[in-house]
Amino acid sequence: MKDEKEHSLDPSVSLFNSAPDASSFILHPSSFKFLGIRAAGWAFVVSFMLGLLAAWNTGANLLYLVVGGLGSFVIVSLLIPRWNLRGLNVTRSAPDAAHRGEPFGVTLRIDNAKRYMPCGTVRIERVEAPGGTAALALYIPARRSVVLRSSLTFNRRGVHPLPPMSVRSGFPFGLFDHGRPIRDNVEVVVYPRVKSVRTAWLERLPGAHATPRVVRGGGDEFFSLREYVPGDDVRLIAWRASAKKGVVLVREMARETSRHIVFVLDTCRPPDNPSFDDQFEEAVEMIASLAVALLNRQYIVSIVSPTHRLPGSEGKSQVRRVLDMLARVMPSDDPAHGGFGWFGYGDEYARASYAFVSADPREWGRRLPFGGSRIVDLREVTRA
Repeated sequence: MKDEKEHSLDPSVSLFNSAPDASSFILHPSSFKFLGIRAAGWAFVVSFMLGLLAAWNTGANLLYLVVGGLGSFVIVSLLIPRWNLRGLNVTRSAPDAAHRGEPFGVTLRIDNAKRYMPCGTVRIERVEAPGGTAALALYIPARRSVVLRSSLTFNRRGVHPLPPMSVRSGFPFGLFDHGRPIRDNVEVVVYPRVKSVRTAWLERLPGAHATPRVVRGGGDEFFSLREYVPGDDVRLIAWRASAKKGVVLVREMARETSRHIVFVLDTCRPPDNPSFDDQFEEAVEMIASLAVALLNRQYIVSIVSPTHRLPGSEGKSQVRRVLDMLARVMPSDDPAHGGFGWFGYGDEYARASYAFVSADPREWGRRLPFGGSRIVDLREVTRA
C-alpha cells in the first residue's frame, strides 16, 4: 500500500484567486513562455550565446571549454524537467457542495509511478494564472505519493468544474519549465449564501384554499391536559396541576398544519433592468436564508419556479435539497415564465402559506389573484 506524505499549505492561499502581481511581470517566469524558458533561463541562454561568439572571435580553447560546459548545462536543464514529470499521476478531489464566496478545501494527490527514481520540486499552478504556485511538493519518493491541500473559492452560484490546472517542474536548476495539464471532471455545486434572518413576517402570509386547523401532538403550542400514560415524555408532566388533582397529568401539545411555506420564485428577466442578475442573486439568497431558518424551526418548506419544483418536506435532509435546487435555478429569458401566470395550486399545497418572490423591485408589493397574496417586498425581510 502506498505511503502518503501530507504537506500543509497556508490556508490563505486560494487556487481560484491567486494571481501574479503586476509589478512582477518585468522578470516573471510567465513573461517568457517560449519553450518554457524562465527569466533565469533566458539570462543563461544569453550568456551562453555571448560566450559562443567570444570563442568564435578569439579561438581560445578555454572559452570553447566554458561554452561546452554551458551547453551541456542547458541540455540537462531542458531534459530533466520532462523526465521528472514522467510517471506522475495527479488526481483532485473536492466536496460535493460549497457556499458562494466561502473557501473550501481541495485535495491534490500526486502519485509517482517510477520504480526507482524520485521526483523533485513539482508545482501545481492554475492555467488562468500562470506563474502562481497553488501547491508545491519538494520531494516525491519512488512508488510513493504525496497529498497537497489548498483552498478554492467560487464567487458565482451554480454547478462549476474545478478550474483547469497543470503540473509543472523546473527541477533541478529552475532555468527551464515543463508542464502538462491535469485532466479530470470534478464538479462542485455552489450553494447560495445563507444569512441570519427573522421569520416573524411569514406568519402573516395568506394560505391557499383552507383555514389552518389545529392537530394534536408534536407541536410547540399548549393544547390540553390529560392523564399520564406509561411511555409519555416525563418532561411534559404538569407538576402543579398533578398536585391539585391528585393524579399525574401531562401537557398535550398542538401544532398547526399551516406550518408549510411555499416559496414561488419568478425567474423571468425583464428586458429593461440591467441590474437584474445581481437582484436575482439577492432574491435567491434571501429564499435560501428564510428556508433554512424555517426548516430549523420544524416547518415544511416547498420551492416552486417555472423550471424547478421541490416537494414539501422538513428536516436536515430538506435543507440540502433546498440549497441544491436554489444552486441550479437560473434567470430565464422566456416571457412565459414571468408574472406568476405559470403557477397553479396543487393538492399538495392546499393548506400551505405562500411567499411569492420576484427579483424585480418594481413588482414588490403588487397584489396577485391568489387568495389575496402579494409579491414579497424583500426590504421587509430583516436580518437577525
